[in-house]
Amino acid sequence: MRANKSWWLLVLIGVGSALLGGLIYVSGPGQVLANLKAVGLWGFLAVLGNVLCSLVAWLISWGILLRGAGIRVPWSGLGVALVSGYSISYLTPSMYLGGEPVRAYLVSKRAGVPMARVMATVVVERLLAGVALLLFASLGGFFVLISPQFTLADKRAVGITLGIMAGFLGLAIFSFARNYHWISRLIRLLARVLPGRGKLLRAAAKVSETEQEIFHAFTKHLACTAAAFAFQILAVFFNYLRPQVFFYFTHRTLFSAPQLSLYFTLNAFLTAFFWITPGGMGVAEGGRMGIFSLLGIRASGALAFSVMYRVAELAFVALGIYLLLQQGLLRLKAGRVEVKTNSGVNQDD
Repeated sequence: MRANKSWWLLVLIGVGSALLGGLIYVSGPGQVLANLKAVGLWGFLAVLGNVLCSLVAWLISWGILLRGAGIRVPWSGLGVALVSGYSISYLTPSMYLGGEPVRAYLVSKRAGVPMARVMATVVVERLLAGVALLLFASLGGFFVLISPQFTLADKRAVGITLGIMAGFLGLAIFSFARNYHWISRLIRLLARVLPGRGKLLRAAAKVSETEQEIFHAFTKHLACTAAAFAFQILAVFFNYLRPQVFFYFTHRTLFSAPQLSLYFTLNAFLTAFFWITPGGMGVAEGGRMGIFSLLGIRASGALAFSVMYRVAELAFVALGIYLLLQQGLLRLKAGRVEVKTNSGVNQDD
């Protein structure tokens, strides 16, 4: 079984590399390189700064939630946890989820508090991030609906997807805010019919503790939650500006709000549902080429944009992996990569 996982990882890396190489070949390596050179040093620093600003806003948002919950961790330690978690999320099937248990464990260990309390802040932070992303995506969805470039089927798909996202987020926030404890109740219900009743009941108790802390975030600590949400909006806004930052330095292009919104929404769908290779390699580039074609950007420019931001993101991913290795949480065992913690978190990439 472990060998199969290792082979699947190698296959996905191979597929992603082949896709990326094919896209570069089709787009013209010389033209892609020319676009990358056109960015210049200041353009690259702007791209790197754009990614950094988004991470810093994300860090502050989570830090506010932690302090609201009475969990004190130095900003340096919090930064280590966030970048470590980010590196895992980046390399797993969804860019938005994956490294949360890792960063929760690191903060729990540093602060000396139960992991359930820290995990509650992570869940709230991810819910707020989802709402912030939905706000910007809805703006782009509006422009999709009124654009003649899209078919009725495309518009229907975008509308349904946004509706499902809104419904899911709304239901989750409503359930936590009303303190329904629906997840722990479901686990207890499963404990009645599944083997391992004792383990399931212990898991339900920990989940219930997390749910209680989430409830406090939406009631007792509402002011901190609102402030954290403001920084989530800021983090998403920096992502929203990505095309403007890159293409200003390459072509002095100024995008309109509808154009930026359209790119953001379609790219959000791409990274949420099609991030199937490690780092989304090849798949993300191909999708973004299609999106940018709607904005009149040539394939070589779109590919250069994706490659440049990938380089900036991978700089922080590499830092996160280095930090995980330093702490002994990342190791290669039996041909697979493990992120292991004393609390039982064990993720395979």
